[in-house]
Amino acid sequence: MDKISNITILLCEGPHDTAFLYRVLKTKAYNIYNDSLANLPRIVGEFIESKNKHSEYNKLKIDSLKNDFAPYRILFKEDRLILMYSLGGDRDGKYDADNKRLIILNHYFNDILSNISDSDNYGKAFSSEDFDGNNYKYNFLFFYDADDDKSKKLDIANKYLEKLNLGFHLEHNEIKKMEQYSFGLYIFSNNENKGSLEDILFYMMKKDNDKIFEEAERFYNDFFDETRAKRLVTISKDGDLVDVRKGSVEKDEKKSLICIAGQLQKKGKSNVVVIEDTDYLTLEKIRNNSKLQEIAFFIEDSKV
Repeated sequence: MDKISNITILLCEGPHDTAFLYRVLKTKAYNIYNDSLANLPRIVGEFIESKNKHSEYNKLKIDSLKNDFAPYRILFKEDRLILMYSLGGDRDGKYDADNKRLIILNHYFNDILSNISDSDNYGKAFSSEDFDGNNYKYNFLFFYDADDDKSKKLDIANKYLEKLNLGFHLEHNEIKKMEQYSFGLYIFSNNENKGSLEDILFYMMKKDNDKIFEEAERFYNDFFDETRAKRLVTISKDGDLVDVRKGSVEKDEKKSLICIAGQLQKKGKSNVVVIEDTDYLTLEKIRNNSKLQEIAFFIEDSKV
């Protein structure tokens, strides 16, 4: 890996998003970083380490033990490092001290402010002994699904810019560049400005595999039963054990069809693995699709 001078941070919702963007970036000759935290830029490695150390594990539920501040993937090419975060949905509109996106943004943006305000001394955030020898430039890119209303996701993303007092707003597929940093926003949608990543991904995967996906669709339509789509839980009731259904109906046809088709190549694996490792997406498909090239260019062009 060359000496890093540019750090790009992808703030995504779910693991399907990061898996998809990983696949797109691989067609641009990015490599996976598999080395230790110690060999990352200190501003990155020590942030991940410190957030892990500071977790109040005694207060965490056992099924939530994870480090949200460790990127899903880290990629690199030449002097550029890309941190790919999968941070979950962002529908509650809370921008408090526990907001993971805001914590990440503040950490790296404070480095920018330090370098600008005190460039001779590497910025107020560093003492001379722990400065790692770089004034990094940063690119912050938001990725959202449009869901039912694309405009709501625009509002959510722009609220973060307001919290950072940046003085500008973003539209879909727009990048704002300053000398030390850039911000960008991309919203996955269908042609009606609704929907999700799967509205792009599904048709790409189905192309040249029509028979497989048609059979998957037939199977899905024949056997999907909403009464069985809620979570089944065994509970104790009146001194006996019984099965009950809990939660809402989990239904997403495109995700289900991707999963069904994916089992032909990656048995027992999740859609994340199917997206990353199957031949339903190929180098040729990605290179020849205008929408996917738009997304690739959006990331590449964000660099300052």
